[in-house]
Amino acid sequence: MGKKKVFYLDPDERKWTMKDLGFSWEEMDDPEAGKKAIEGIFLMKNGKIRELFELPNHCKECLDPLAYNDEHDSVYCPTCDEWRETSCSDPNCEYCLARPAKPSHCE
Repeated sequence: MGKKKVFYLDPDERKWTMKDLGFSWEEMDDPEAGKKAIEGIFLMKNGKIRELFELPNHCKECLDPLAYNDEHDSVYCPTCDEWRETSCSDPNCEYCLARPAKPSHCE
């Protein structure tokens, strides 16, 4: 008998999270840490298969790819229109000081 593959299909109105599937976002940062590679488990969204090593580069809310804003030196989700990195604690930081509340408000 061949190897088994499991596909999780993402519906348009998703009501579950990665935690519901038994995955942890902390484990996604380093999927190889202390574990054997999981064969045949994939997440599918918008007709594309996402492998576990790709997920850290995707939004934790909508699972769409993240983008980078050079002007404010920060990662954001274009779909959710939210920053995925918090502002730094430096009150004189030229990048964070003028960062708008939403990435769509950037020039």
